[in-house]
Formats: sequence, C-alpha cells, structure tokens
Amino acid sequence: MKYLYSKILLIFIIASGFSQKIEKSGNIKFVQLTDLHVSVGNENDFLLQNIVKEINNSDHEFIVVTGDLTNRGADDELKQVHSILANLKIPYYVISGNHETNWSESAGLTYKKLWGNDRFVFSKGEYLFIGFPCGPYMKMGDGFVKHEDVLWLDKTLKDSLTNSNKKVLNFAHYPLDNSVSNYKEVLSVLEKHPTVASFCGHGHTLKKYDFSGLSGIMGASITSRDGKTKSYNEVIISNDSISIYQKEIEKPSVFKFSVPSKPSKIEIINDNLRTDFPPFIKDIASIYNVPYFDKKNVYFTNSIGEIQSVNLKKKTLNWKIETVNSIYFSPIIVKNTLVIGTIEGNLLGFNKDSGKQKWKIPVGGVLVGSPIVENNTLYTASSTAFICIDAGSGQVIWQNKLPLSYSQGTPLIEGDKIIFGTWDTNLYCLDKNTGELIWKWNNGNDKQVLYSAGNVNVVSSKSRLYFVTPERFLTILEIVTGKTLLRTSKWKVRESMGKSQDGKWFYAKTMNGELLRLPLNDELELTEENLINQSKLLDLKLGYEHNPAAILENNGKIYIGSRKGEVVIVDSEKFQVIKEIRIGSSSVNGFSVDDKGNVWTSLIEGGIYLLE
Repeated sequence: MKYLYSKILLIFIIASGFSQKIEKSGNIKFVQLTDLHVSVGNENDFLLQNIVKEINNSDHEFIVVTGDLTNRGADDELKQVHSILANLKIPYYVISGNHETNWSESAGLTYKKLWGNDRFVFSKGEYLFIGFPCGPYMKMGDGFVKHEDVLWLDKTLKDSLTNSNKKVLNFAHYPLDNSVSNYKEVLSVLEKHPTVASFCGHGHTLKKYDFSGLSGIMGASITSRDGKTKSYNEVIISNDSISIYQKEIEKPSVFKFSVPSKPSKIEIINDNLRTDFPPFIKDIASIYNVPYFDKKNVYFTNSIGEIQSVNLKKKTLNWKIETVNSIYFSPIIVKNTLVIGTIEGNLLGFNKDSGKQKWKIPVGGVLVGSPIVENNTLYTASSTAFICIDAGSGQVIWQNKLPLSYSQGTPLIEGDKIIFGTWDTNLYCLDKNTGELIWKWNNGNDKQVLYSAGNVNVVSSKSRLYFVTPERFLTILEIVTGKTLLRTSKWKVRESMGKSQDGKWFYAKTMNGELLRLPLNDELELTEENLINQSKLLDLKLGYEHNPAAILENNGKIYIGSRKGEVVIVDSEKFQVIKEIRIGSSSVNGFSVDDKGNVWTSLIEGGIYLLE
C-alpha cells in the first residue's frame, strides 16, 4: 500500500510538473520597441545596437516596433535602423511613426523599399496581432489612419477571424484617442471583433490607457525624456492577463502593470460633432492636396497613386490613371496639359481630356509641392532641383540644382524673381529667366531643419517679403537683397498664411487658433512696437492649431482651415467671423477657386467639398 501511495504521489508530481510546463509554454513573450529616434552616430544609434544584442540573448519570441524609428525620416537614418534590426535572431514587425511620415526626405519611398508595406498581421497562440500607420503624411497635422488602411483593417480582421476563436491585439504609433482625428472610425472596426488591447508609442512614457473602453498600453521610448533611463518594454501574455515590464539595459525586468486578457468592451461616445455637410466627391483613399478645375471637370490625385478627372455636372468619372505611390504634388493645368509631379522625381504631362501621357521629365528627388505658372511656363521645386519648363511641350527651359531638401509650398513670382523655401533651412531667390541664384536666407540655425520654411507660401508687397515658419517667427525681408528687416516671435505663427485680394493685408494663423492681420505697406516703419500697433487679431475659436493650409481671400471672404476638418469664413472688411463649417474630422489641405468663382477645399480623409 505504501509503495502504491508513493507511486501515485510520484505520478501526481510528474503530472503537476507537466501541467505547469504546458501552462508556462502557453505564455507569449515579446518585446515592444518604440520611439527609437535614431540618427546616425547619436546615442540612440548605439543604444539600439546594445538592445538588439541583449534581446538576442533572451527568450523573447518576436519584437513589435511601433514607430518613430528615426529623428527626421532621413534616408541614412532609416537605413541605419534597418541594418541594426537585421541583426535580430527573432522575427520583428514594424510600423512607422510621425517622424517617418511627416518629414521623410523620400516621401516614404525609402521606408517602403526597406520594409515593404507599412502594415502587418500575424497569428501567435490564440491571438491575432495587427498593426497599421497613423501618419500624419508629409505635412504637420494630427494622426490620421488613411481610409484605405481602415478598409484593410476591417477586411483583414473579418477574413482572419472567420471561424476562429482568436482575440485581437492592435498596434499603432499614436494612442487611439484625440491624437488620431478619426480614432472613432478605427475603434468602430475593432469594436466588431474580440479586441483585447491596443499598443502604441508616441508619448515616450510607459503608461496604461483606456481608449473608450479598450485597454491601452503606451510603451516607453528607449531613452526617457530626461535622458536618464535606457530601456525597452517586455510583454508576457498569460491565460488571464497581459503583463508589462520595463527592462533597463543590463538590469532585471521590473513589473509595471497588467491588463486583462479578455476582450475589452469598446463604447464610442457620440459627441454630436459629425457634419451634415456632404462631400462633392468621396474618394476611396486619402487626398493630400487641393484639386484643380477647368470649366467642366475637377482633377485630383490620392494616396494610392491615382490621378482622376471627374465631370462636375454629372459627377461621373472621365478617366483614371493608376500609378504606384502616393501623390502629394498639387495638380495644375497649362493650356490643355495636366501636370503632375511624383515622389519618384518625375514631372508628367497628360492630355487633360483623354488622360493620355504627353511627356515625362525626370527631375530627380521627390516632387511634393505646388507649382506656379506664368505665361504657360511652369516653375516648381523637387528635393534636388528647381526647374522651369514649357508645360505644353515638356521642354526644360532651365534647371538649378541648389535645393538640398524638398519644398512643399507654392513659389512666389515677384517681377523677375522667383522665391521658394525648402526643408534645408533656406529660402531661395532665383532669377526667373535664367535660374541663377540671386540670394538665399536662413534663420542662422542650419542644424535644426524642422524650423525651415519648407511648407509655406511666402507673400510680398512691392519691396518686402513676409513669411512665417515652424520656429514661430514672423520674418520680413528686403526682396532685392534678402536682407532681414524684422523678425518677431510676438505671435505664435507657424506655417499658415496668405494675402488679401487687393494686396493690402498679410494674414497668418497663430497656434492659438487666431487670425493675425498686418498691413502690407512698404512705407510702414518696421519696428516690433509699430507692427503690433498696426496689427489686428481675431479669435477663430479653434484652440490649439498647427494646420499649414494657405489662407485664401475671395470676394470679400477669408477662408481658414483647421487640423480637425473645420473651415472658418471671415468677413474681410469687418474682420469678423461669418461662420464655421465642420466638414469632416481630418486636416484641411487648402483652398482653390474654380472658373465660376466657387471656393473648394479637400480633406485628407478623401473628401472634396464645394464650400460656396
């Protein structure tokens, strides 16, 4: 009997050990890396290399990288991160952050070449892991999940979870709250499925969130904000919880918090902010520029590389051309030729009626700005050249190879000069007829490229040039020499500005959501005190604002766009708000006027709107 009891006890111990082993092996253990902010040779460059070595000596199964791999989205930075992560001995999955999408010198091409599509989906255990990017794309703005990515998320979840009991873990760079202008649209997709949690980065701090009932986990950046902590995030998924640990280099992991492993109950609050202002056209993808019009048709491009012509009266498609990559360049028509610039560095001319390609000019770099036309001659900047062409024939008149980065604004023609800014910290003035450099200006801080006048539409009086920059300065230059006449940080201006139709006023939007008006008067004594006395400031009730869309005045009305899909219309004479129209949830791209004097706008979410 004693022998039998001992045998039973031994079997029980073995069985218990085996069951514990099964339970332990059922756990999923992985690393979340986020906000790497690598520049070649900086501290984070070497830190990431050490993290990779440490992970290779651990028992983690895979890694998820949730964006901000680099500081500026520069090609050398992206290639450096790719080469470091290539040393990992376990699989890794990556999505971009705003530092890759907002300031990319290749407009996203280099990221795409290195990592392929900016999404991932895979299964592990009883979980489906899915990730997507949030932008913003090639201009300052809030996070926004592109319409085509929302459609992909919906279809992928539906297809992957059919006849499956798997639960969902979501990954994005931004938290799924007001940081993403269409977060409710994303949550409405996740709500349809057993979604357990959403992992994010962006905030640099390890923190637990509640995204409308969905468990949220923000990972810590590899270097803390104060620079004292060097760490990454470990995740262990067990039967009943998801546990988050902070792992400092060469130190034991420290448990921080856990969230339940059961699906969250997502409850999306209806804030009654939806608009009943319908789009004239709702596209299947995102739109990053303003459309162009002739008497009968509207021409526009989108984020999946389509160029379209639509009949204004019938709202029917005339023709569509499919290219490979996103188009940011603003379309323009010269005579019968529709001109488009691509991020592959080509200027393309199409017959506007048939869509048939007429010519192609390889400019080099990336073309993401807005061209200007004078007497059938088109001027525009890529990231490696400023070019002047005969738009009808596609013949190059002259080309200057001086830009060191891309340009997003519209050049200004003033007499025999053409002036434009780029993200290399410089504002350039060229001879309009020869392309020769007359002068160039920068703010004296050529190491901080993010302060550049790269996405502004400078305006002028007869002898003075006015512009604002992300440095939050208003700058006035002498046009002939480029000499600085005045710089002031009195108003928190950023990138959005414009000029009155009669040329008497300069407009700029502040980051407090105000409209600033200053006289464009060459006789005005340029002191900060005098400028303040001559200024007017109108509160647009927009709150914090960083939308870069140019300000338009048309027929006595001023049009200002916001980062949240609002358009404010101001009476230019009374300098009072007439009305605010909420037309969507994403950033306003800008404004254009058709042949009949109607004002149009477009939103990043893919809508084109007839305002008035």
